[in-house]
Amino acid sequence: MNHHYRTVLTTRNPVLSHHGARTLPAREITDHRLKVVVRIDADLETARIEVRGVLTGANLRALYVIARRTISLMHDMEIIIDLGRARVTDAALEQLRECARLSKLASGVDSTEVPCRLSIVDPAMTHRLKESA
Repeated sequence: MNHHYRTVLTTRNPVLSHHGARTLPAREITDHRLKVVVRIDADLETARIEVRGVLTGANLRALYVIARRTISLMHDMEIIIDLGRARVTDAALEQLRECARLSKLASGVDSTEVPCRLSIVDPAMTHRLKESA
């Protein structure tokens, strides 16, 4: 029996135009809605977080929050973040790889980290995107 949880997250990065108004850049940043499905196996040993959409440094924090909530269910659970159907910026992919290498997951809210067993399924392609700071 698999448990499914569906979460849709949206992050739009407003920038200041030359008039000082908050706008969205034309082609650089599009709709970065993430579709996330968490699948927990029946024996509660692994959880797979399937991500679709565009994962950027800006909305990576939301993914961290979902992963930490999943870890809170069972502390020894392996978390697999499946990016196979997502478009991911280089910066976001490097941050996730660093978390997997260190076996620590950032909170997404503050500077705390949680120990975890984390695996990353790489995306088919990385998304070249100019991100605003």
